Amino acid sequence: MKYYISSNKYTIQERKTKKNGVLYDVVFRIIEDGTVHQKKLSGFKTKKLAHQAYTDFVTTYCELKPRNYQTDVKRESPLVTDMIRSYLSSLDNTIKDSSVYDKRNLFQLFITPECEGIRADGLTKQFLLSWQDKIWSAKNKKGSYYSYSYLDKIRSYFSAFLSWASERYNIINHFEDIKKPKRITAKQEMEIWTVEEFNKFISVVDDPLYRCLYTMMFFTGRRKGEIFALTPEDVKQNKISWNKSLTRKTTDGSPYKITSTKENKSDIIPICRHLQNELKGYPGSEPFFFGGEKPLAENTVTRQFNRYCKLAEVKQIKI
Repeated sequence: MKYYISSNKYTIQERKTKKNGVLYDVVFRIIEDGTVHQKKLSGFKTKKLAHQAYTDFVTTYCELKPRNYQTDVKRESPLVTDMIRSYLSSLDNTIKDSSVYDKRNLFQLFITPECEGIRADGLTKQFLLSWQDKIWSAKNKKGSYYSYSYLDKIRSYFSAFLSWASERYNIINHFEDIKKPKRITAKQEMEIWTVEEFNKFISVVDDPLYRCLYTMMFFTGRRKGEIFALTPEDVKQNKISWNKSLTRKTTDGSPYKITSTKENKSDIIPICRHLQNELKGYPGSEPFFFGGEKPLAENTVTRQFNRYCKLAEVKQIKI
């Protein structure tokens, strides 16, 4: 079969695989039956192989036409899944790895599958309303409805993509005219410990590492990622430097990464006498103050926490 092209332009797109590898796709435009289509050749291990595949395809199947040949043909709008792939790739080096990880995960679960085979002009108000109704009525693996905050997060991610697509592809963002559904849910009060409950809990913690760790969590209120990222240089006798955080949500397959804090701030905060006393009983380790060669695993910290809660006979709360 012969196709026509009016330009030798093409784009090579990098794509992450489920096994944390990288493949390359080559994308270009062809004209078939008077209509411009986007053509994609997929799954090449190197950019060189992708380029060669493009050259072979064009040489074998395509005939070059003048640029004005396209003026009389109808352009086909791009596939939404291709737009999503370009959008997610554009986020690299603009936001934190953990944020990119979250976006990719939620797109894969709730957005991309619903857009398979849909082109940009198919993102109508009716389509978006139907999508919104579907996720608002969806249930998780436990058979419960997703929380309102979680649904709001999914919706905001899709909305951000549509705003980006509106600017890049000149499509209409119908999401701007769609109201967010309401859900009447009982507000759950977060359970916390009093100092007395914490003292009862910490009295049964017999490991110096965990005793110091849980005391630091209770009396500083810092995020787990910030505490897991601490090094001996950050921890002094009467103050702690908070200038980084640890995340296990990575996009390159690495087990963890050290990033800036959530607010991108660096603080040096004095610590109370309770924590000062605990630090005297725990010498710390390197390079991570808690964990040594590698940071503590969150599952291990939670499992130990729950075990000590039962021993102390105090209510189990979220760390």
